Amino acid sequence: MKPARKAAGKPLRPGSRARFLLCSDLDRTLIPNGLQPESPQARPLLRRLVKQAAVCLVYVTGRNQVLVEEAIEQYQLPWPDAVIGDVGTRIWSTLEGKWTEWHQWNQLITRHWPEDAPARIAAEVNRMRSIERQPDDRQTRFKQSYTCGLPDLDEHCARLRGCLLDCGLKVNIIGSIDEVTDQGLIDILPAAATKQSAIDMVMSAWGFHHWDTICAGDSGNDLPFLTSALQAVLVANATDEVRQSAVAMAEQQGQGANLYLARGGFWGMNGNYAAGVLEGMAHYLPHIRNMLK
Repeated sequence: MKPARKAAGKPLRPGSRARFLLCSDLDRTLIPNGLQPESPQARPLLRRLVKQAAVCLVYVTGRNQVLVEEAIEQYQLPWPDAVIGDVGTRIWSTLEGKWTEWHQWNQLITRHWPEDAPARIAAEVNRMRSIERQPDDRQTRFKQSYTCGLPDLDEHCARLRGCLLDCGLKVNIIGSIDEVTDQGLIDILPAAATKQSAIDMVMSAWGFHHWDTICAGDSGNDLPFLTSALQAVLVANATDEVRQSAVAMAEQQGQGANLYLARGGFWGMNGNYAAGVLEGMAHYLPHIRNMLK
């Protein structure tokens, strides 16, 4: 495996010996807050791996800064080098515990996103029934978030795409499922703001490549990067629907070889959550087995 290069002006943590980049979703991927059981040794093994400074760790999540910090403390997750948050609309470096926002990412996604975009989105949503706005702390200039009944999710997403395009807004609409509440979740973002494009920016800035980058996720809003040219891991606790969609999309795009489906059995673990992430990392990078001992 070729060593990762560090881009000038964007150093990793001081003294970093990071040889590969792990970009992982949090909820129901690293965080065991789904319905399936967790292998108790998984998160301690992940912490051990990150502590060895062999991994540059990036959390890719719908959570904001406050909720990411809460998750790290509550679930004893390793501290990351960066966070892609608010469903891909914000990037922070988090070296040495300091959150530093990447303003170049904001500039990129602002280009085709007018100041009145949130108000225009709200006006269109208000014309539709059975869609509820999420609390204010889940809203940002670049992310408008709603809930709806699960049977209506696909229809609402399709209708919103058409309505917002008609009124001149280029958007990225992410529909996903909250397994705990059994609700549909809708996030409306600038067209340029995707988790995958944010991951690409981090890779470019910090000198990582496709062969030394691994991405992990569990849900429908992770599908774009799970089915891309990146080495991807779908954890075993993903729903059958997401698993089938991931396989179909990856094969359709000629990326079937870049999608690993965790199934359990690695070091006696069940493949759910962090166990699945570690299993996928060992699949792509077999030498990490020695780092986990």
